[in-house]
Amino acid sequence: MVNKKNQIITIGISGASCTGKTTFASLLQKIFPNSTILHQDDFFKKKEQYPIDPITNLANGECPEALDFSSFINSLYNLRTSPTFIKSFKSKKNHLIDNIESDELNDLIKELNDQVQNILSNNNNNEKELNFVIVDGFLLYINSDVIKELDIKIFLEADYDTLKKRREFIYGKKIPDRNWVDPPNYFDQMVWPNYYKANNHIINRYVLDGENDDILKDLIVLKSGNLSILSKNIKNVVNIILDLIKVK
Repeated sequence: MVNKKNQIITIGISGASCTGKTTFASLLQKIFPNSTILHQDDFFKKKEQYPIDPITNLANGECPEALDFSSFINSLYNLRTSPTFIKSFKSKKNHLIDNIESDELNDLIKELNDQVQNILSNNNNNEKELNFVIVDGFLLYINSDVIKELDIKIFLEADYDTLKKRREFIYGKKIPDRNWVDPPNYFDQMVWPNYYKANNHIINRYVLDGENDDILKDLIVLKSGNLSILSKNIKNVVNIILDLIKVK
């Protein structure tokens, strides 16, 4: 439920590597004023603390055990409950965002921002300033404590071939500001198996171990795709957020 006292709305965006989560989050941040992004990637443990994959003998940064969930949940809780913390919060590092050059998308973002600003300014029930916390992470929906902190839950979905092609394009070569390059067969041996294992309850709709079906009953699954699909998804999510604002 929305935190009515503090006027904070949390929006989770999850999915496999290279589904465009961070780009999606950055576009929402441009549309909604007073918004900040919490990146789950900021909460990786030190590499020497990663479990070793028994098949590849590589440090496994694709599994839940590679993340400091306690610190992540603590930051999410603080953002959800404290507008003061939101104002001072900063991401720990720069995050890779697709710089999509599209006049059509830019026009859409401006149009949606105008729409949001107009609704917020005319929302008579909104006595306090609304804040938006956008949570970007590849493992958001495996932990009930995380799920319960999210008002809106989005999962970006793409098939194996699409994800493999994108991963190899993005992580198959050295690029500025990033040291990591995927070793040979990394997608097949590490990325895809760990993604499927962690998100099997979503892929097969939606039973989470130890929880009832209701915990993810409002999960919004969107296809990750081309620019046209991205524009459609952005409009859809903005309307969902605005509907939530209107009923507050």
